[in-house]
Amino acid sequence: MKDYKHTIKVLDKLNFPEDAKEAIIAAEEKILASEKANKIYESMYRAYWLKKKNFDKFRDKVDALAEETGVHKYTLHLVLLLNCTKPLLAEYKKQGISEDVYWNTVVDLRSKAYECKENYNIWGTFVEGWFIRFYTLERFGLGRFQFETNEFGQNYYNEFGVELHEDDFLLGMHIPSHLEPITYEVRLDSYKKAAEFFKDRFPGGKMLVECGSWLLYPDNLNIFPEKSNVRDFVLDWEPLDIKRTYDFGDAWRVFGVEEAKKPLNQLKGTTGMQKAYMNWFAQNKKVGTASCLLIFDMEKGEIVTRCTREEYKERYGY
Repeated sequence: MKDYKHTIKVLDKLNFPEDAKEAIIAAEEKILASEKANKIYESMYRAYWLKKKNFDKFRDKVDALAEETGVHKYTLHLVLLLNCTKPLLAEYKKQGISEDVYWNTVVDLRSKAYECKENYNIWGTFVEGWFIRFYTLERFGLGRFQFETNEFGQNYYNEFGVELHEDDFLLGMHIPSHLEPITYEVRLDSYKKAAEFFKDRFPGGKMLVECGSWLLYPDNLNIFPEKSNVRDFVLDWEPLDIKRTYDFGDAWRVFGVEEAKKPLNQLKGTTGMQKAYMNWFAQNKKVGTASCLLIFDMEKGEIVTRCTREEYKERYGY
């Protein structure tokens, strides 16, 4: 590493908190100050950017760099990912992809940094392996959501004039945290941006999107109040595979890592989402996840699969 000027630009552009900037810059300086540390870092950088390998392929190097610099490995993960945004921008320009899409994509680094700070009190990331598809230009931030090239994960589908077989092309969608609320207007804007970005992949005029998430679990319609954005979000999608669970694997996203270690009926919280779940668990009820399909009419700009609360109950039983 010669400098981290682009990283500072990213930190400023994405409005990282000042204490996060300080932690990241201090880590960069410690790497630059040690010839051994810089050598380890360069090996990691080349492996990640040039060979596109996940961190789980060279965790020993991360541990060695942490020992040499005294910087926590979660922070070092974020440092490397931030530094790799410089060649990523060059690749976006080479591919003719809008710089707006670039910034809307790399903002996920900030989202994951917040999650790390909230759960471990460290500015960094503990989900380093998640990021690789951003750097291979297979996942993009388009409005509020992230979309990636994917294959249909179910055996067969034939509804709304759409027929899908296993492994047929569609988009996968992800829901990053710590961004604006997922109002209907915000969601629709994101679907429209994805439809424009991937329009050449859907010559039939209907964009097909698959998403698996705890946020799409159908009983969220009963867990959350009527005007909840999460509840309204569920109505955009047709559930394909619903799984009710005896635990809550995503509880850390709602309550934090430490609180999520408690039995469900002992969870505590203050936010509206936390209270809604606490009330649900107090009734001895379960949560789960759902794999769902969204069909978007690209010409009309409408969500084909969206329905009213009454229609959803009639169709799917929730």
